Amino acid sequence: MNSGPADLRNNTKRAMRDRFPHRRRVLLGMAAAGIVTGMASSPSLAATAPFRRKLGALEVFVFSDGTLMVPQSFALPDNAAAEIASLLKAHGQPEEFSQSQTNVTLIKTGNDLVLIDAGSGPNFQPTAGKLVENLEAAGIDPAKITKVVFTHAHADHLWGAVDDFDEGARFPNASYIISAPEWDFWMDPKTAEKAPDWLKGMAIGTARILKKIENKIERRKAGDAVAPGLSYIDSAGHTPGHMCVMLESGKERLLIGGDVFNNGVISFARPGWRVGADFDHEKGIATRKKMLGLLAAERMPLIAFHIAWPGHGMVETKGTEFRFTPLS
Repeated sequence: MNSGPADLRNNTKRAMRDRFPHRRRVLLGMAAAGIVTGMASSPSLAATAPFRRKLGALEVFVFSDGTLMVPQSFALPDNAAAEIASLLKAHGQPEEFSQSQTNVTLIKTGNDLVLIDAGSGPNFQPTAGKLVENLEAAGIDPAKITKVVFTHAHADHLWGAVDDFDEGARFPNASYIISAPEWDFWMDPKTAEKAPDWLKGMAIGTARILKKIENKIERRKAGDAVAPGLSYIDSAGHTPGHMCVMLESGKERLLIGGDVFNNGVISFARPGWRVGADFDHEKGIATRKKMLGLLAAERMPLIAFHIAWPGHGMVETKGTEFRFTPLS
């Protein structure tokens, strides 16, 4: 039987993946460290409709890139399972977690369509990489995206910027913005050499993707505007150049939190617990506490990348703890 166009495309795609094996290398490294589970292929998930809100003159949308599997033993390496279960139960949550949402924000500001992070692409974990299909299901052509602003360069935030089939840009008409210290960290060859085993493949893959979009990417610093009404806020710790994105329109503000917060209970009730994926654990803790104080004091809404869909809510104080209250 002769091969048809679909067979040709699939064979070509497999060949391209063999030429660029870094996604497999990072998955294997993460699997060896117990970070990735459930790697078998899974059926395509139904498209998730976006969350939408207004912020002054800005239109804010949240799109799902799917979910990731992250075992508790990696997410919270210092805490016993019983301690985690007790805290989650006290807040009315299941006593164990492993699934993490990936909430990607899109902002319409003036003539710009600005994407905050690009998702992971389809080959990082089988339950993720759903951003483009969810954009298209909502009637948004990826070619209409004018800017992609990265909070940081971990795989689930960056790798979706490049198409796996032709190695071209997934958002072909967009320019890109990343923080200067984030760029410097991942583009330094010593990063992959010194990284822990679970991060080595990611470091190689991230450097390759940044190189692919180098001629379209701008490096900015904390405090810089990244688009009309959007600016970078220093939130280093999770990575050396991690940035939150502040949205401002009139008297209204909203924080896009990236990976400062990674769980809707633990990040708020126990911000001092060490997070396995933080590059600098102590700085990560200090940043988390600082951002919680800011959000609670100023009654500022938050969109968090890894909190239960759509990650939109308010930070409040309850006794000596903070808590996240979802907003519809």
